[in-house]
Amino acid sequence: MGAGGRMSDSSEETKDLLKRVPIEPPFSLSDLKKAIPAHCFERSVIRSSYYVVHDLIVTYVFYFLANTYIPSLPSPLAYLAWPVYWFCQASILTGLWVIGHECGHHAFSEYQWVDDTVGFILHSFLFTPYFSWKYSHRNHHANTNSIDNDEVYIPKRKSKVKWYSKILNNPPGRVFTLVFRFTLGFPLYLLTNISGKKYGRFANHFDPLSPIFTDRERIQVLVSDLGLLGVFYAIKLLVAAKGFAWVTSMYLIPALGVHVFFVIITYLHHTHLSFVGIW
Repeated sequence: MGAGGRMSDSSEETKDLLKRVPIEPPFSLSDLKKAIPAHCFERSVIRSSYYVVHDLIVTYVFYFLANTYIPSLPSPLAYLAWPVYWFCQASILTGLWVIGHECGHHAFSEYQWVDDTVGFILHSFLFTPYFSWKYSHRNHHANTNSIDNDEVYIPKRKSKVKWYSKILNNPPGRVFTLVFRFTLGFPLYLLTNISGKKYGRFANHFDPLSPIFTDRERIQVLVSDLGLLGVFYAIKLLVAAKGFAWVTSMYLIPALGVHVFFVIITYLHHTHLSFVGIW
């Protein structure tokens, strides 16, 4: 009875939340754009570049402090200091990743080539194929919450819910699901299109011939791959010079932390009940 009561309370809370959410949007997209001052739509390469330089400076400060002082700390303090560095560095690197995301939306400057150059460098540095993700993400925006055409975070029909969902529908199962989603979700999405649109055949973000992309996009998908290969080669040289442990602690863990933060942000954005109720 106790468990049943909790389920009932949860169901009532969900219904109350959805009642507060309008079935139809209270205003149109054009109304929203008209309400925003015109200067907010002006793209400034100087202002955008300032944000890049600012974040790079903060990134360097975190790197300098960690590289200079953490190795000299006694073991107990060092074990505490490294996670603090990883969290702080991943946070500021997430800001750089978001700037790359905005480049993909042509929001960095008035010049497409500038946006693509900056976005390509930032995203490659953070293990994201810039052009590949840019094109699939554009399709996602054009088809958000479409069961048939969205690219990711696709609403599931009740009949399509997997059998193991019931097994994982408990606190330990949810913790396991969230940890799996936040750590491996983005790499697996890029590699196997897991949770993505079903194309009838294998699709990923690294194959120029993948059905995700059109013919005119395939060359740029290859460029994205070459950018990542360049980063991996630079990491190989860095490991040879500094050692694997140093590269992992200073760069790899914070870079992977960016993926964790990115998935957390988008997961909350796409699954909160109020958003689902509106869209």
